[in-house]
Amino acid sequence: MSKKDWYLVATKPKQESRAKEHLANQGIEFFLPEVEIEKAARGKRVVRKEPLFPGYVFVLLSDSDALWSKVRSTRGLRDFIRFSGRPAKVASSIVEHLKLELDSRDLKLSQIPQKGSKVLLTSGPFRGLEAIFEVLDGEHRAIILLELLGKAQRITVELGELNVG
Repeated sequence: MSKKDWYLVATKPKQESRAKEHLANQGIEFFLPEVEIEKAARGKRVVRKEPLFPGYVFVLLSDSDALWSKVRSTRGLRDFIRFSGRPAKVASSIVEHLKLELDSRDLKLSQIPQKGSKVLLTSGPFRGLEAIFEVLDGEHRAIILLELLGKAQRITVELGELNVG
């Protein structure tokens, strides 16, 4: 069996999800890096998954693979990205790095406490105090409720300063 390489394939506009579905149905190994984006929709903040590289998907194939023609005719895909007429190979190390980074980001997002959960401040001026998690404030900060002078105060802290209690 010959060595498999990653190739970059262009998708049709806004059809990354369709391409993903049809590649999976055909048993073709692919990677569509996605990130969670917070956007305003109808006046509300919603979190959606969107492609990290809109318009592109990575596909794993060997030179002698019979799946080349299937990829070219897959719904949602346009064609391979080419340089000098040859499909562009992407270094495996790049794809593996992207997978690791996105997995660790998902892990961090899954560790974010729920609104109303108790958290312990592990560093900063309030180290050792307990607080109530309220909401995320961007990607790296959180707003917490901290009891100070007999009153709950809203304070913004770095996520790294919190430990779920």
